Amino acid sequence: MANRHNPKGKRKAQRPRGGAAVFTPPSSDQPVRELDYKSLFILFFISGSLLRILLCWSNPPGNFFDNHFEPILLIMKTGAIPGKNDCWQCYHPPVFYWISAMAGHVAMHLGMVNLAQLLKFFQFVVCFYGILTLVVLYLILKKLPLSNFSRLLAFGTACFLPRHIYMSAINSNDTISYLFVAVSIYLLLVAIEKKFPFLLLLSVSVVISATLFTKYTSFVVLPIVLMLFASLAYKRLFASRKQALLSFVLIILVPVTILSAHLIWNKKHYDSPLPWNVTRSDPSLIQPRDSEHFDFFTFKPWESIDLPIIVPGRMHSFWTLVYNGMWFDNEPKFLYFLVANQSWWDHYYGWLRGEEKFPEESPSMSQPTRLLGAGLTAVGLFPLLLMVRGFGNVFSRSWRSRITAEEVVKMSIFPTLLVSNMAVMTALAVRLPVYAAAKASYFLNSLPAFVVFLSLGLMTCEKSKHLKWTVMIAFSFLFCLASVHILHVVLSILVLKPANLLG
Repeated sequence: MANRHNPKGKRKAQRPRGGAAVFTPPSSDQPVRELDYKSLFILFFISGSLLRILLCWSNPPGNFFDNHFEPILLIMKTGAIPGKNDCWQCYHPPVFYWISAMAGHVAMHLGMVNLAQLLKFFQFVVCFYGILTLVVLYLILKKLPLSNFSRLLAFGTACFLPRHIYMSAINSNDTISYLFVAVSIYLLLVAIEKKFPFLLLLSVSVVISATLFTKYTSFVVLPIVLMLFASLAYKRLFASRKQALLSFVLIILVPVTILSAHLIWNKKHYDSPLPWNVTRSDPSLIQPRDSEHFDFFTFKPWESIDLPIIVPGRMHSFWTLVYNGMWFDNEPKFLYFLVANQSWWDHYYGWLRGEEKFPEESPSMSQPTRLLGAGLTAVGLFPLLLMVRGFGNVFSRSWRSRITAEEVVKMSIFPTLLVSNMAVMTALAVRLPVYAAAKASYFLNSLPAFVVFLSLGLMTCEKSKHLKWTVMIAFSFLFCLASVHILHVVLSILVLKPANLLG
């Protein structure tokens, strides 16, 4: 029967409105119904949160990379931020320690007076930061011209990313830096949308200022705000010169002024604008290495598929170490709980500390653990390739011509974040050419860029129904591998080390 508005019964061509149609795939090609996306987002978030909570609950408080409990306890004891030389980790910016100490006072008033319980509480504060970061990543994805399909799988990758799950279970200042960087970016996106109202600009200024005092690696927010302001001025998105000046003062000048004053004070009292604990013990003098310098121009993830941990002969390719650490516990903090031959691991950790030779026996890792490590390292290449494709799309003329000037400015945030983070990591690794500087955890400040580029890469796969199904199956397999790995660690700790849950 002919349609009343189309008497010949012909199907009308759908005109794209603005740029929206470019980012919404045809409904007939969607592997999941539009109504299912909200449920899947919730499922991924709940699953990712539970994995973080379970690993945090089972991981003993003493299992950490560095002792970040000491500065917190000093603040609780003295009521003041300790001096940079008062303890091993006291040189770090104070925001993480101060917030944890305030939360610790509240916990004590509620009856948590046992030290072991208090340390466990601090771990869960960090876990909360990790879970909240997932929320902010979702909000960032919603602010950009992306399809629901690509948002879903990019968000899921963040939820099931092993390194972020590890860091959400260890008491450290890394996880809060990921959160504050992500919140800063989200508020900048909102400020652009709402045309820079004063109160929102003030909020952005406060958050960015606090972000700079979470960890040195969080300095990546400075290039972001500078590039963003330059892009806004170039695209003439400010309503007036007065608004441009106010934005510059609040978003850039205030945080930079506060930071500069802090750096000058540090230089005066500690002979360095950025104090570092290498004055007590320099890892570059004691930790094992393959060569005098890292190789920043190679990428060989296949070398670690058979043995996905740090071993002699495989410590020189910087980005290989970083990639492997993103998907598996390559600088082991949790594998220790998965094996019966703990004597081998004791010698292995002695080698990592520069105290012993590498153990002559074959590494003590079960076949299932090796397979999980190999699977995560291999399948993890799939989202990496899509991220690279998405990064390229940001600079594609054909893609940029389909979005508004405001969206182009928004997108400028993410390449700046990624490049700045890489520059910070490279500078650290040049100064400290040992495995301790090649940590995937330092790269997680770029989580907002990872999910955005991954989403852009995934959107290129949406034109073909078969390719979309292939992508869904591959990512589902990756998420399952990550879940099995984390649950394997949790169950092993519960079975082998039940007494260590609170001590």
